[in-house]
Amino acid sequence: MAHRRGPTTRLIVIVNPIAGRGRTQKQLPALKALLRARGIPFELELTAGPGDAVRLAQKAARGGAQTVVAVGGDGTVHEVANGLLAHGGPHTHKTALGVIPTGSGNDFCKAIGVPLDREGAVRVLLQGRSRLVDVCQMGERFIVNGLGIGLDGAVSHRYRRMRRLRGELGYLWSAVHEALMFRAFPAEIRTPDWGYRGPVLFTGLSNGPYHGGDFRLAPTARVDDGELDVHVVRDIPPIKRWVQIPKVRRGDHLGLPEFLLRRAPWVEFRLEKRVPAHRDGEPFWLEPGRYRVEVLPKALRVIAPQEDAER
Repeated sequence: MAHRRGPTTRLIVIVNPIAGRGRTQKQLPALKALLRARGIPFELELTAGPGDAVRLAQKAARGGAQTVVAVGGDGTVHEVANGLLAHGGPHTHKTALGVIPTGSGNDFCKAIGVPLDREGAVRVLLQGRSRLVDVCQMGERFIVNGLGIGLDGAVSHRYRRMRRLRGELGYLWSAVHEALMFRAFPAEIRTPDWGYRGPVLFTGLSNGPYHGGDFRLAPTARVDDGELDVHVVRDIPPIKRWVQIPKVRRGDHLGLPEFLLRRAPWVEFRLEKRVPAHRDGEPFWLEPGRYRVEVLPKALRVIAPQEDAER
């Protein structure tokens, strides 16, 4: 069921000031002025470092906030969602997640239809409706948009180290560089009715269609279909990888023989070596071992445009 929002909604706004390479901090005065001009009552919290948005979101949910807004990129959304889901567990639905995108990729916003401009995102907070979406669970962590293991994990690590380029151009440059340098790794991937074992360039799963800003890795993925879109890309010669990058950006890669895509309620990955990875664009490392990820259907309430909330 979708619920209409109103100006009396208690709003906690969690801001990651360093999101978008510091662009969020510069936009903060204009954002506060816009919220006040729209007559939206809010309380604002600034994060001080990694993991702080999780704590602040939990605190807001415990305090009875109806909506907690993540201001930043996909990493900020990831942390706020984890805080909300950790408080009371998935499917509680008491506190909704809103997003004002100021980051580099903003993949989750694209998945739920939130405009990427400040005015449009605030308009959704005021006029939109709440919508239930799926999340993925990997151990004690929740994933709202996607998991990447291998080359796209290396892209996230490289992008994090970059100082000049940002946004989609930065992700594209990182992808071009890693396409030449990254080496395939052995892996085993298993779903309830399918499996693959062999060399892998990258693998992972999608809840939404976009990764890395403008790469339509799983163009048919939907955040409310109750399934994971699991992808496996077998090893490709480095020069051919460069040729395929534009196809992945357009979502025209599904027919490639090296690209395998399956839908499933859960997936297991077994790794023999340490591999770079990302959760919702946030880089980390996976050690050798077995990892299971499963979908939690309609586990999180989000604020989306009215036309998307009805789907």
